Amino acid sequence: MSNRFLSAETVIESLRDNGYNNTAYALAELIDNSLQATATRVEVGFIEEQLKARKNYTVSEISLWDNGVGMDIDTLRVAMQFGGGTHRKDIGGMGKFGMGLPNSSISQCKRVDVWSWQAGGVPHHTYLDVDEMKSGALEEVPIPTEKAIPAKYEKAFFTKRPVSGTLIIWSKLDRLSWKTGKSIYRHCEHLVGRMYRNFISDDNIKIESITYRKSADDRLDVYDKETFKANDPMYLLKNTSLPELPGSYKNEAFFEEVDKEVISVEYVDEGGSPKRDDVTITTSIVKSNIANKILKSTSKSLGATVWGKHCAKNIGVSIVRANRELVLRDSFIPSDLRNYKGRFCAIEVSFPPTLDAVFGVTNNKQDAVKLIPYNMGNISEQAGFNSESEFKRDLLNNADPLLEVFKVTDVIAMQVKNLERKLKEINVAGKAIKGTDEPKTVAEGAASKATQGSAHREIHGHKASDEPTKELKREDVVDHLKKAGGMSDEEAEEKAERLILTGNRFLIEDVARDSEAFFDVSRSKGLTLVLFNTNHVFYQKLVSKLGPAELEIMQTTIAGFARVMNETTDERRLAYLNTIRREWGLVISEFLQGPEDDEMDDF
Repeated sequence: MSNRFLSAETVIESLRDNGYNNTAYALAELIDNSLQATATRVEVGFIEEQLKARKNYTVSEISLWDNGVGMDIDTLRVAMQFGGGTHRKDIGGMGKFGMGLPNSSISQCKRVDVWSWQAGGVPHHTYLDVDEMKSGALEEVPIPTEKAIPAKYEKAFFTKRPVSGTLIIWSKLDRLSWKTGKSIYRHCEHLVGRMYRNFISDDNIKIESITYRKSADDRLDVYDKETFKANDPMYLLKNTSLPELPGSYKNEAFFEEVDKEVISVEYVDEGGSPKRDDVTITTSIVKSNIANKILKSTSKSLGATVWGKHCAKNIGVSIVRANRELVLRDSFIPSDLRNYKGRFCAIEVSFPPTLDAVFGVTNNKQDAVKLIPYNMGNISEQAGFNSESEFKRDLLNNADPLLEVFKVTDVIAMQVKNLERKLKEINVAGKAIKGTDEPKTVAEGAASKATQGSAHREIHGHKASDEPTKELKREDVVDHLKKAGGMSDEEAEEKAERLILTGNRFLIEDVARDSEAFFDVSRSKGLTLVLFNTNHVFYQKLVSKLGPAELEIMQTTIAGFARVMNETTDERRLAYLNTIRREWGLVISEFLQGPEDDEMDDF
């Protein structure tokens, strides 16, 4: 009976259960190595065969080759060790953990063979075999030896083998997430395209997927071929996997950048010295002109179009390390936003590998476990503190890096709220049944409340002074908006269409006016127009600084004053209300900014 501390069989099985979510993530580890080796081309091959007559083709081997710098004997052997790999010394590199090649391979298969060559030389070969490792027959990585690439691979993969490169073959596949080349590609396409979007978009690398089928004479024939396209969840890149945009927008990006914020984060290097490095948080939002162009040609909502469905697969905060995505974290997005408009905004958090320990980057590079949304009240209480400030003070006193994480997550939370506010100004719902469309802006929400309130007052006998109209007429609305609102033909037509769609009888707008009043009111043929004067000090010092909820209350309140004017049948009282409105605005200006010097003599 063996008295070893560790059982080889148990250790190997534990290594196989090392947390790769699926085959796509395992393959991504190999692509990381190719990028680190400065490869410009990577081919992922799925070799299918019929194990029995009249059975479906299934993948029996997976290959990956690149045209990187290749490995010498010593580097190749170290790369096959668990925790080995020369990239560990590259603190700024993508693959510094040194676990990628062996760990990712045995997570999917029982045997991995590797050939690598440099400067046109003969390939060197070594391998790992799980069964041999469990039995004790293989206790160390075999010394790489000169060995030709088998002819079936050489003929199938290379028209002319690259001067330098590496070929990896996974066989004895027993843990694949999917069974056919087509299904593996379909599941990898979106993820791989998103993870490596920056490299693919910049033409730093071309990643291809080829499905081969093994013939009776052991020949490998190409059955299917695809090229991975960049999948940008920020939608700021062009020529990606997003379906081509319509008309003149086909060469444009779907989203536009909203903000970019750089946060300096402190960390302790391997020598124990304090250092700083930058985290960049970028936000983007769908372009309203493109959204409107799409909606004009369909009765669907934007989310139901091919572009909206593509965006639905990319909801969340994209966490990017060394220009490569680790994870798309949707928990930062509130569920109501995630389920409705959240697909039409995006956030990217990008940082260098020097901050891995701060953010809890896993050695399989699938996550940054500390970059998550935090409920500060809950975690402060759980840690035994009476307040958030007391908790943060304790973190500061103990130089806890979690405080640096909070700096980043606080900005993410703020940016989510900012994007949510901006999304309210963009129509993604498309055409709707009249009177049932949801408000798209704060002002439209206030107008809806005022319309409903006015209808309630009409029912209870508080009639408007003019004869109520059953429906607004487009030409009447356009005429009113042009005369009283100073709008152009195009703007007036667009507003009129929206009013008729929503059924609102109030329109609330912000305009610059040469007036003593901070708001103006006009009514014509069923429509009440309320204009907030952006030149007025009250608007500049208060109204413009209100949040969405408070702004809607303010706008609804002023719409209430407009309703009082609508119900006034006495012309002298109406003139008095207008005088009050103007004089109130004048007094507010004097109170908030003081009288002009030449007016002081009046006091």
